[in-house]
Amino acid sequence: MEKLPSWTRIRLALLGDAAHPFTPRQGAGQAIEDAAALGTVLPRGTYPSEVPDRLQLYERIRYERAHMIQEYSRQAGKDWINGKPQIDMMSYTTYNFGHDEMDHSSNMFKRWLWSKTPNLSWRMPVSFGPAPSMHPSHTERTFMTASVEFETSRTYLETLFPTGSFRFKSPATVCTASISATTYGNVQWLGGGGYSRCGLYIHGVEYRRKDGSSITGTYLAVLFEDLADFFAPSRDELGMSKVYCQLGITHKSESYHLIASWRGVKFLEFSLGNLEADDLGKEDGTVNGEDDLDILTYRYIPAVDESGKADAEYACVVPRGEKLKAVAPQVNSIKFSTNATITADPGDWKTLPTLHHIASGLAGIPIYSIISAKVEEGLGPAEVAVCRRIE
Repeated sequence: MEKLPSWTRIRLALLGDAAHPFTPRQGAGQAIEDAAALGTVLPRGTYPSEVPDRLQLYERIRYERAHMIQEYSRQAGKDWINGKPQIDMMSYTTYNFGHDEMDHSSNMFKRWLWSKTPNLSWRMPVSFGPAPSMHPSHTERTFMTASVEFETSRTYLETLFPTGSFRFKSPATVCTASISATTYGNVQWLGGGGYSRCGLYIHGVEYRRKDGSSITGTYLAVLFEDLADFFAPSRDELGMSKVYCQLGITHKSESYHLIASWRGVKFLEFSLGNLEADDLGKEDGTVNGEDDLDILTYRYIPAVDESGKADAEYACVVPRGEKLKAVAPQVNSIKFSTNATITADPGDWKTLPTLHHIASGLAGIPIYSIISAKVEEGLGPAEVAVCRRIE
């Protein structure tokens, strides 16, 4: 008997011998597997409108295997030739009995569901399916951002640029940069918990494309975070230069103090004292220490088993206008400080074995003067939501 071209039609489906008739071997077993597959693709709560697609999936799950077992059963019923069966019994036994239809159908069903859902977040380990979204909602998240803007050396900060395509827009030897730290609270994808981050932002930076055009913004040299759940995936997906460390923050009505450390070894500290409230109307709502239009970053993915080589490396940009449109912050209070300090310790390979190269770079930044220092608090933080490859 030839194979039926299809076992389903709209909301009707065949199973068992009605779909794939057997000689008197394995028919009952295959009918049970059909039932298991049907039960998997039609769980409780399936809408009537979903039934036709689910039945087509049932057929796709079962069609090849059922007909293969059908052919094996026919071969097993043939006469022996020269005292030997006309079937490889080991292959038949392995294929027939080394299978669990519940596991197989469940796997096919979940992958089918994934294919129907666009823009899923895939990141390692992919064996367990798409990862939870990091940005399900921004409406109730709280934030507190402390930032210190200072004058420093252009020639030194140029040594922190990843490639020669980055440069300062101004030729002046004095430039500005910021150390900015944000603490987020009531984060829904963390079950209502929170985390903190601290970054070095270099202002007035220009990235020159290969075609000669350029884009100007604030270069994010490094961003420390105290929660691995966020920094690893966002480093992969958003191109941020993120590193894990402990961030100890003490905030009082008149002061703010942050210590960045690794296993108790401090390498960065900044304080804002004499905090005084100021008029909200004087600020534009930026909360990451940047005054330029965009945030520039550099993404580098090392190659596996090829030290010193990259699978991918390129410059990225976070367009500030799109970022604020997507997750505009609501700043409820601003306090300015008249007594801000920043100190950094380079450490070494014994005290900071995984971070001393970064700490040394931070410690080498000369601070000529403090331009401004402030602490902002509010709702709906200006989280990085859009990051694009520049070229």
